[in-house]
Amino acid sequence: MATLEPEVIDTTKSVSDFPSDIPPPDSTYAWFVCAASFMSFFTTIGLSNSFAVYQTYYMKTILSDVKPSIISWIGTLSTSMMLLVGVFSSRVFWQLGFRYTIWLGALLGFCGLFAASFCSSVGPLIITQGVIYGIGIGLIYSTAIAVVLQWFEKYASLALGISSSGAAVGGLAFSRILQAIINNIGFRWALRISSFIYIAIIFIAGIILKARLEIVTKPKMIDFSAFKSIIFILLVISGFIGNLGYIVPLFYVPSVIARHGASSSLVSLQNTLFNVGYLVGGFGCGWLGGVIGPLNTFGISLFLCGMCPLIFWIIVTTKWSLTLTSILYGLAVPGMVSQCLAAVSKHFPIDKWNPYNGTYLSFIGTSVIIGNIIIDKLVKVDSDGVPQFDTAAKFSAICYIVSSVIAVPAIIYIRFRKDGSKSWRV
Repeated sequence: MATLEPEVIDTTKSVSDFPSDIPPPDSTYAWFVCAASFMSFFTTIGLSNSFAVYQTYYMKTILSDVKPSIISWIGTLSTSMMLLVGVFSSRVFWQLGFRYTIWLGALLGFCGLFAASFCSSVGPLIITQGVIYGIGIGLIYSTAIAVVLQWFEKYASLALGISSSGAAVGGLAFSRILQAIINNIGFRWALRISSFIYIAIIFIAGIILKARLEIVTKPKMIDFSAFKSIIFILLVISGFIGNLGYIVPLFYVPSVIARHGASSSLVSLQNTLFNVGYLVGGFGCGWLGGVIGPLNTFGISLFLCGMCPLIFWIIVTTKWSLTLTSILYGLAVPGMVSQCLAAVSKHFPIDKWNPYNGTYLSFIGTSVIIGNIIIDKLVKVDSDGVPQFDTAAKFSAICYIVSSVIAVPAIIYIRFRKDGSKSWRV
């Protein structure tokens, strides 16, 4: 009978134990890889995190007769497809190599954004700006993570934190750039210009993002051996439940704050504040993961993601408390996004990193889709035809807090299974 849980280890074989012809981990070139990964996140997720700019524009103009929760499917599907692609991305870069996989993602993402500039209804925008763009950035996202984990050992949590903070810098830059372009020459040119910026930056990043270790064996699309591990099962359940409420503070705070007397400038500032928080949180969570361990950081981040809407949206509801929600949610989200992947690299063998991370990300992508379906039902329209988001905010808070509680048994389990170790740094 198979054992339920493999031995809990940092790695079965330290990456520093590989032959001398393989570049050492944490080297100078590794930080160039980290920088290229940062630029990949800057462009891909930075553009994705700026979708609130498009959502606000679509709600006021070409899609004014469409429910906000339907419009949000464009942004939701770009995020969920980015994650779902992880389940087969390891097969793609096994066949093509890291560099060509990233360039394929650049081409698909470019086609999605450029095609979206010719769309005027929600269906085609969902397909182009949502699905096609999401698949493109998914190939880049999962490949960039895989390359970073190959090149780092001691500083893996920090490197992933720095890389993920690129999403915040990109969100800051693109939200301002896109808003300015939309205001001056329209949303169609905003999509076209951003598509050319996207493919140019990703092409350059792809030159630097090369493999450190050759992938010899054909990776599995879904490695079912992962589900023999209590740690992995708890990690997946925790991430799945938490991400059910992911989009609520990200997409709906601007709409809610506008109804509480906020000026148009303060409304448009919410996306910027989220990305400022994400920038600080990316570095902060990466550093914290190195100090107390990635799994501990993951659990704390989930709890804080839930407390933000609970306290500053549900319990206290003012334009300033909602503004604080944008900032604090941005601070906490990077730990949820990056440290779960760092935990996989810390507690599972090297040859399991890519398939396990791909399996985890596919569950998270499914969670985002299911979450949006649930949220669509929770968003009610009052007698004046105004959407009400408070129930959705409660749902988001509950999901995150429950998920943080589920992460605790995984932390305790590792603590007592690590032979001869008394450290809580897991």
